[in-house]
Amino acid sequence: MEVRLEKVISVVSPDLMAKMLDFKLKMAAFSAGYASLEEWNPGLPPTWGAFPQAPFPISEVYHGDAATFAYSHHQAINKLKGQYVASWSASRLEEDVPGQEVHYALSRDGKQWSEYKVLVATDPASDIIRNNAGMCAAGGKLYDFVGVAGGTRPATDPSLTSFVTDTIRLDVYCTEDGATWTERQGIAENIYLFEGPRRLQNGGHLCGGNAFIGEQNPLALLWKPGQDLATPPQVVRIPRSDPRIRPIQGTWYQTADGRIWMYFRDVGFSTRLALSWSDDGGQTWSDLALSDMPNTMSRASAGRLSDGRFYIIGNNYDRMLDRTHLQIALSDDGYTFDRMVTLVEGKTHRRVDGVHKEDGWHYPNSLVDGDKLLVIFSVNKEDIRVGMLDTTNV
Repeated sequence: MEVRLEKVISVVSPDLMAKMLDFKLKMAAFSAGYASLEEWNPGLPPTWGAFPQAPFPISEVYHGDAATFAYSHHQAINKLKGQYVASWSASRLEEDVPGQEVHYALSRDGKQWSEYKVLVATDPASDIIRNNAGMCAAGGKLYDFVGVAGGTRPATDPSLTSFVTDTIRLDVYCTEDGATWTERQGIAENIYLFEGPRRLQNGGHLCGGNAFIGEQNPLALLWKPGQDLATPPQVVRIPRSDPRIRPIQGTWYQTADGRIWMYFRDVGFSTRLALSWSDDGGQTWSDLALSDMPNTMSRASAGRLSDGRFYIIGNNYDRMLDRTHLQIALSDDGYTFDRMVTLVEGKTHRRVDGVHKEDGWHYPNSLVDGDKLLVIFSVNKEDIRVGMLDTTNV
């Protein structure tokens, strides 16, 4: 009998892991039907198995409308010349179906948002699907990346994705004022993104994605210092030695020693984030392996705060596709995460049913702005909201 050994990269401290296990046990007790901790195990303090709630005021960017756009997801947030910009995928009813297009809204304070605007419209009668793939501000311009594909599976197919197309291209829309956009089509092919590029220590830009067709190989997209982000990037393949890991939706940070840590959602059902790193600016990468950072098989958002700490925002627990808690794990050095707080939690209920629409707090994307951390997420894949965290309080 063959014995298979699994490499696991440890990024969670023992103390935080113990708290994560308590949290898991508490969720299991409630799932079993107990109404309270007291009923399940008398004597436990009410704070047992819980991560403290951080002050996190939330504003609504868009409220899903059953008469127009009942699906809102794939959100991103950035800032251009003192103005916050939120963008997202919008569909009449369901995820990744023909007619899905990209919308955006503007705000001066991150609290009051404009009416939504259409970045790129898509005819529902076409076979075209557009998904919002992330934003980046650089050189006085804002870039919004858009994936363009076509074709969907029948509603009876249980796959997590609706696409059946054998092609996808990456387009870029660029603005200097948030009102007028220029389009550049096809800067890359067969690449699926959900987070825009961010600046590296060397002045270049990087984002993580995956090959859309075939083996879903993880990829790093690199732009040289000074290179226009609306031009084709260098595409570097990240080694994937374990075929059981199916990486998508990369997110990253760079530690003080220059190492780039790239985390991926694993749709291979491990309920952990996969991880690879690079010590040469993204030109070569370690073999992708599972980390011990739990994840409910959802998109995460990683980065570095202005005070030098590192973070991973996500559904940071290992209950498959459960998105009833959105949390932020924190690390002083980027090597070990030793604390976590709750941003938002609780059951939610979608107003309009549709294929691949689930209840919960979905797909965080984040923006560091001084001592503020803005986090954009969707609610039930219907509404777009932005929370603002004062990082001096966590």
